[in-house]
Amino acid sequence: MKFKKITIAILILFTAVGCTENFDSLEKDPVALSANPAGQLTFTQLCMSGDGFYQWRANLIYSGGFVQHYAGAWNVTEFGSKFKKDDGYATALWRNGYSNELKNVIDILEKTSNDPKAVNMNAVAKIMRVMVAQRITDLYGDIPYSEAGLGFSKGIVTPKYDKQEDIYASFFKDLDEAYNQLNAGGGAVKGDLFYNGDISKWKKLANTLRLRLGMRISEVKPAEAEKQVKAALQNGVFESNLDNCVMKHLDATFNDDPAAIDFRGNGLAYAFNGNEGGDHFSTLVINYLRDNGDPRLPMLATPKTTSSIVSGAPLQPGETPYEGVKPGLFQWEVPTGSSSTSGIQSYYKKKTTPFLHVSYSETQLLLAEAAFRGWVSGSAADYYKKGVEAGIKQLEIYGAPGASVADINTYLNAKPLVAGTEKEQIATQLWITYIFNSIEAYSNWRRTGFPHLIPITNPDSETNGVTPTRLYYPNDEMQKNETNYLEALSRMGGTNDWLNKVWWDAN
Repeated sequence: MKFKKITIAILILFTAVGCTENFDSLEKDPVALSANPAGQLTFTQLCMSGDGFYQWRANLIYSGGFVQHYAGAWNVTEFGSKFKKDDGYATALWRNGYSNELKNVIDILEKTSNDPKAVNMNAVAKIMRVMVAQRITDLYGDIPYSEAGLGFSKGIVTPKYDKQEDIYASFFKDLDEAYNQLNAGGGAVKGDLFYNGDISKWKKLANTLRLRLGMRISEVKPAEAEKQVKAALQNGVFESNLDNCVMKHLDATFNDDPAAIDFRGNGLAYAFNGNEGGDHFSTLVINYLRDNGDPRLPMLATPKTTSSIVSGAPLQPGETPYEGVKPGLFQWEVPTGSSSTSGIQSYYKKKTTPFLHVSYSETQLLLAEAAFRGWVSGSAADYYKKGVEAGIKQLEIYGAPGASVADINTYLNAKPLVAGTEKEQIATQLWITYIFNSIEAYSNWRRTGFPHLIPITNPDSETNGVTPTRLYYPNDEMQKNETNYLEALSRMGGTNDWLNKVWWDAN
C-alpha cells in the first residue's frame, strides 16, 4: 500500500509542476522512472528540500535545536535543546535520503555512464550524489556509499559501511571528474530545477562543493584540505548571489507521511507551520544580530508585541523590540509570555519559500578562513566582508525587504574582521548564513566549535547538557545489515551513541 501511495505522489508531482521544459516528456512516461534520468533528477532535487518528513526532524528539530537557531516549540525544546532521543527524528534523513534521493541518483549514473549523448547528465548526477551523501555522512559518520543503491542492479542488499575518510576521498574524485566532464557538447541536462541545464553554473557548483568539503576536513587532514580548496578556487567557485544553488517551491498540498509526501512545497516551511507558531529564533540568534546592529534582524524576525519587562503590557520606553527564546525553554515558559518574544517573518513559512542549498556568502566566508590559514591568496578581511554582505542580500530571495546600501555599509565598517578572533567571527557568520540550513550549520559548528552555545542546564536533559555530535544509526540496521553495521560501530566508538564523533570532527 505504501509503495502505491508513493507512486501516486510521484505521478502527481511529475504531471502537475510544469515548471521546466522537460515535464512534457515526463507526462508521456511518468511511471517508467527507471528509464527516465530527467524525471529522477527532478524528483531528487525536489526531495532535498521538499521532504517535510526529514526537514522537520533532521533540519529543524535536531540540527536547528542543537546549534540553537531555534527555540520555544515543544519538539525543538524537548528533543533539540534537551537532547532527548527519538528514533523517528534521528533516522528520518537516513531513511528518506537513501530511499528517495540516493537511489534515484545511482540509477541516473548507471543509465548515463556509457551514453556519449548524456555526458553532462552523468556529470550532474555525480554532483548530486555528493550533495545527497554529504548530508548523510556528515550527520551519521561511516555510511553505505560505494555499494549503496545497488540492490536492484547488482543485487547488493547488505552494502558495506565505508569509512568517512574514504567517502570524502570519493567526493573529491567525483567532483573533479564532474567538473572536467561538463562541456558544451556533452548533451542537455533535462529536468534540472536548480540551474535549468546551465552547464557553467553546474561547474561552479562542483567547485564550490569541493571548497565546502575541503574546509570540512580542515581540522583532521589540513594538507589535503588545502589541496582541495586551492583546486576549487582555481577551477572557479561562485562569483555572486546569482550563482546560488536555490530550489524554488510551489504551493503544494503537504504532509509528512513518508508514504504520501508531495515534495513540491518547502519542507522546512511546512515544519514551521506544523509547529503551530511555536518556533522562534533563539536568544543566541537575536542577541547576536541585535547587539551587533546587524541589518538582518528585521529581515529575519518580527518585533515582539508585548513587553518583556511588564507582563502583558505594551513595550516600555527604551525597551528593545526584539527578544529571542532561551534554548531549553518552551515558549509558554517565557516569564512574560511568548508574545514578548520575536517571531519568524511570515515569508519564511510559505510552501513557496525557496530553499538555499549552497551560497556565494558561504563561499566567501570559507575563503576568508582559507586565506587566514594561508591556503589561498587574497585578504581574509576582504573575503569576510564580501561574505557578510552577500549573506545580508541573499535574504531577499525569500521575499525579505532589502537592507539599504547605507545600513549594509555601516554594519560592515563597524564590524570588520578583527585580528585574533578570525576563526570565531567567520564561523559565527557562517552560522547565520546557514540559518535555514541547520544541517550545514550543525556540521560547521562541530568542525569549529563556534559560536559558543548557551549552556543547557535542564535537569531532564538525557546527555546532562552535552550537545550530541552525530545522529545515531537506525536500530533495525542490526537486523538488516548486521555484519557491516557492527563493523562500522567498531570504528565509531563501539556503540550506536550520538555522543561519539564523526571522522572529521577533531574539535
